[in-house]
Amino acid sequence: MMNQAGAQLPIIDEHKPLSQRQQQQVNIPSVSHANPHPPPKLPRSDLINGSREDYLKIGVPLYEASIKCDWKAAKAIFDTNSELVRCSITENGETSLHVAASAKDPKDVEKFVKNLVDMMAKEDMELQNKNHNTAMYLAAVAGNIKAVKIMVEKNKSLLIIAGGNGIMMPLYAAALFGNEDVVKYLYNKSKCLGDDGWTSQNRGWLLDKCVENDICRARDCKNLSQTLYWECAQTFGSQA
Repeated sequence: MMNQAGAQLPIIDEHKPLSQRQQQQVNIPSVSHANPHPPPKLPRSDLINGSREDYLKIGVPLYEASIKCDWKAAKAIFDTNSELVRCSITENGETSLHVAASAKDPKDVEKFVKNLVDMMAKEDMELQNKNHNTAMYLAAVAGNIKAVKIMVEKNKSLLIIAGGNGIMMPLYAAALFGNEDVVKYLYNKSKCLGDDGWTSQNRGWLLDKCVENDICRARDCKNLSQTLYWECAQTFGSQA
């Protein structure tokens, strides 16, 4: 795994889902090297740790169907074993939902995600890959606003599950990639950044990225701007 410190923002190919390398290369604000975060809530590893024959027969076709958001092909596989919705289909711990949610081009992302979420329990939404990323976090990074909404409506706890190795809130990740629609939606769901997981430090990170990507100037982001600027004034004022 590459060193996170000083890593540059990766180039995102809009025709492919985010790769493990791209997820690891996100430019994370400087933090302590200590990792106080609990281990990620990983999916089942039956396919990955099972026989090569089973993976080639089930895992590979499911991965291909998920990338293309081909629900007909994926459903045919899930119909043979519904537990596959909770299984990793990549070495990095991505489920079918992770792969589909991060897809940048397929037109059927919304349909695929909705159908798959309907097959999953609320707690299944919280499954993370080895980088601590939930499927909703990856959708926020990719700018898939409809997929984000579907998953948040199923489980609002996703709003405060940090990805990027347990450091970045989904709202911050959306701002980092300049996904303004996702930023607005997640902010409106976050109780004005009053949810658990928000601190003076990561609110400051969010302000920095919103300003950098020109997100805070929009009229319907007025409350976001006021909240962030007030928070920073309090933080820096207390340090004076």
